[in-house]
Amino acid sequence: MSSRPSYGTIRTIVIADRELPIRVGLLTILDGVPGVSVLAPVSTIEELTTLANRHREALILMDTQFPDGDGIDACRKLLSRHHGLRILFFANSATPPIFMQAVDAGATGFLLKSISQTDLLTGISQLLTGQTVYDPALMGAALKWIGKQQRSNEIPHPQLSPRHQQILPLLSEGLTNKEISAQLNLSEKTIKNYLADLFDRLQMSRRAQVAAWFISQTSHQLPSRDSSATAEKIWGHTRARSHGTEEPLHAYYSPY
Repeated sequence: MSSRPSYGTIRTIVIADRELPIRVGLLTILDGVPGVSVLAPVSTIEELTTLANRHREALILMDTQFPDGDGIDACRKLLSRHHGLRILFFANSATPPIFMQAVDAGATGFLLKSISQTDLLTGISQLLTGQTVYDPALMGAALKWIGKQQRSNEIPHPQLSPRHQQILPLLSEGLTNKEISAQLNLSEKTIKNYLADLFDRLQMSRRAQVAAWFISQTSHQLPSRDSSATAEKIWGHTRARSHGTEEPLHAYYSPY
């Protein structure tokens, strides 16, 4: 297993989009970012895979659909091979299921093409330094969708222990295993064991999934607060903390 890269050292950006105007526009916007090398944009998954094999520590901006395949499937495969990659989906639109599939595949960002140039550059800067960036409106819609699924019993409500209920809000705030163990006065090994059991009970495999599930649970219990505002607050706190050394959200690494 390769060691986890320092995200602050990522200085290569790969653009992959089926639409020529988007490729040209992104190249124009990002080409002037200091200290960053922006490669010639590509339009297919095959071309993207070739670039990723050459540049294994890079930030990839990609669409969800390509002429030769599905972008989310490609994201999962790329991250399983190259653990130094970070992937930002840049799409015209997205349904809640598509958004959650992207998070599950290991994407650390999801923004819409309607975003302003200033906000895009801010998001790129955050991703290059190891943070996650998700569109607040998409996150809010995803949480409402998850809540609806649960209320219709499509997602069974798991039986959680009191200790699980103590760990969940800490995990959703972006705390690392070490920080959770300090908060609860337990060893890191004990926390890891509790998290393993928690992930099994929830039938989930990503910390981001568990955080979204927990937020959806708490947000629909507070009718006076909009779920998108709840999402933006908690996920914004998670982004600001950046990743701990032992707990990234990439698909390759252990979720606990």
